[in-house]
Order: sequence, then C-alpha cells, then structure tokens
Amino acid sequence: MLWIAFERTYRDIMTQFSPQDNNGVSNSEGLRGHIAAQPDLLVHFGADLDVAEISEIGDGNLNFIFHVRTPKVQMAIKHAPSWSRISRGTRALTRDRLGFEARALRLFRELAPLHVPTVYTYDADASMLAMEFITPHEILRKGLMAGQEYPDFADHISTYLANCLFNTSDFALKPSDKRQLVAEFSRNVELCEITERLVFTDAFVGSDDNRWTRPQLDAAVVRIQSDPIVRMRVEQLKLDFLTRTDALLHGDLHTGSIMATSDETFVIDPEFAVFGPMGFDIGMMIGNLLLGFFILPAHGGSDAQRENILNTIETLWEGFVQKFATHWQKNRDGGVFAYANFAAPVLSGATDAFLHSYLARVLDDAVGYAAVEVVRRLIGRAHVPEFDAIKDDDLRARHEAQAFQFAYNLLRSEENINAIGQMTAQARAACTV
Repeated sequence: MLWIAFERTYRDIMTQFSPQDNNGVSNSEGLRGHIAAQPDLLVHFGADLDVAEISEIGDGNLNFIFHVRTPKVQMAIKHAPSWSRISRGTRALTRDRLGFEARALRLFRELAPLHVPTVYTYDADASMLAMEFITPHEILRKGLMAGQEYPDFADHISTYLANCLFNTSDFALKPSDKRQLVAEFSRNVELCEITERLVFTDAFVGSDDNRWTRPQLDAAVVRIQSDPIVRMRVEQLKLDFLTRTDALLHGDLHTGSIMATSDETFVIDPEFAVFGPMGFDIGMMIGNLLLGFFILPAHGGSDAQRENILNTIETLWEGFVQKFATHWQKNRDGGVFAYANFAAPVLSGATDAFLHSYLARVLDDAVGYAAVEVVRRLIGRAHVPEFDAIKDDDLRARHEAQAFQFAYNLLRSEENINAIGQMTAQARAACTV
C-alpha cells in the first residue's frame, strides 16, 4: 500500500507537467502519429495501430516510456525529450542519450541474451527507442518492497554481470576493438556528468539540491561531509570511475532498472553506459539491495525476508566470481593474459593467482561504491521510493540512521573487505544499534 500511495503521488505530479517536446511525441496521440509515419515501426502494428492502447508508464527521472498494445503486439517505446523529466523541463539535456542506451542494449543483449530485452528500432532524429515489452514482470524494487522473493535473481544478475563485464574487458577484446568501444561510449558526456555529480560530489561536498530527513540526520550529514578519511575514500572511487576503463558499465544498475518474475530477470535502462571499473555496477546493485534491507521492517517485512536480501547479495557476488572465472578459463583471448600466451603449466598457476587478486580488488571497489550509493540515496537529490514512501519522519529516520552508519563505517574503514560475508555481517550488526 505504501508503494501504491507513493506511485500515485509521483504520477499526479508528473502528469501536471507534460510539455510537448520539439518532436511532438510526449503524449499518446503524438506517438501514434509518429508510429504511423515510421515504416520500421508501423510494420509491427499494421491496421491495428488505429485501435492500439497507448499509455505512458514511465516513472524515471529523465524520459517518457509508453506502452503500446494491440490484440497481437505489445511494445515499449522510450522517448528522450530535450530536457530532464525530474527538472520539470528546466534542465536541458541532449537527446543523443538514447543512442547510447540503444547501443548498450544491443551489445548487452548479444552477451546476456536471456537477461536483456530486444531492441526493435532506434530513431535518432525523433529520439525514440522501440523495444520488447516485458510482461508479466514487475520492477524489482517494487516487488521487494511488497515482500516478494526472487529465488533466481542472484543467479541471473550474476550471469549478466559476468558475461557483460568480462566480455567488454581487455581479457576478452582485442586492443583495437576495445579502444573503439571506449571512444564510442566516452561521448556519453552529459549523463556521465550526472553520475559524477550526483553519486560522488553533491552528497559529500554539499549542494542546494540535497535533501534529507531534518533535523534527525543533520549531525550525520555534517559528520560525513567533514570527515577527511571518508572524503578521500570517495574521491579515490570517483577518480577510478573517471579514469579506469575496465569494462562497459550499465552505469545505473539498481533495483529500479531490473524487471523480474520468480524465474526471469531483465536488465533495462542502460542510458548511463560508459566504460569504468567493474566494481561500479556490482556496487550500485548491492547498494540498492542494502537500502531495501535496511528499510524493509518499515514496510512490514520479516526478519526472514531481510535475511533473504543479504543471502541474495552473497549469492550474487559468489556467482559472479564463479562465472567470471569460467570466462577466464574459456574466453580469455583479448589483449592481456591471453590464454594462448599463458598455457604452460608454470604460467597458468601465476595467472590464476592474478585472477584471485584482481577479483579481490573488484570486491573492494564494489563495497566502496555500494557505500557511496547508500549515502547519496539518503541525503542527495535522487532518493529511492523505499524510504520516501515512509511518511513518518521518525520511523524513516531510524532506518536511515542505521543505513547511514553502516555506509559511513565502510567508507571510513582502513581494512579491505576480503569476503562478501564480512560486509553482510556488518549490515546485520548495524540493525542492532
């Protein structure tokens, strides 16, 4: 019920402000006309377009998403206006952002076909992306808030992460191919700037756009923003995000960009895609699961359901390690550590040791990014519905304080997390304070 109340409020606000974009497709009838004028789209609907039901279903910060349905066809069509939706039209954005999403979706679909929807068409002039409508799946965040369990999610998302991260890395790609991809996605400048600012800067440096539960979290905010150890750790994580090109990232991988049922999982919305450290995507995903873990009791969740979230995090990481190692043994023919160059027994043992140390670094990065994600979702501009849906300030602040202290401790610690169970144990302990 809390989710429903939040969702209705959000939609009421957004439907009050729905200006026409310069392509005239920010409403249902404008979209119908656009489809009729595009042969590549019209071929899917034919004469049924006249009776198609078109509804706007987006609840994101930037774009409009339409569900187009006829008796025979269902399609999701995403439109990127020349402004960000969360700004209510006041912040201009390039419409090219949807091109990066289309490119990333197609590439990720090749690498993880069971977990990425099919792209039908991308129209750069109209900034329209038509893709498979995924049904009866629901947004993972919404399901978790309602206490749903997804027994296969950790297996599915670890497959997606291992496949996409390994196969866009130097371990799998030839240097020339990798450089071309890095150059291509390095042009995703505007959305990367949003990530850099909202994730790493505003919440820790301070911004007029920040918001948090006042006065309950005031002291915690001052403490984290003035702690030199935390600030240095966050800045190092930001530097790594800016300068490393380990693999192609989704760039905004969280429980709101996953659609799932009990036995299927799809990753959507990679418009923030860019090359960066592998631990970033993993950490963003873990951080959002942790946010759900901390707030679940306020939504009536049981101890067993909370424990299931921590088990999911552990299984996710362990599955990623196992599947990444499998790729290492079978698909390592890129620019570095190519299997053919290290096949001799005296060398293969050394490469296995390198893999162990490499994945240890990925875990340490992921833990850091998870902690940053928890903090910025609590006190930055872009919060998560799990917390915002709780209208009792004291109740919400109590769970926020636990999550905040947990993230603060991780960022301030001088000891690396060597096993995922260490982090989940700290999350469990934070709830007893």
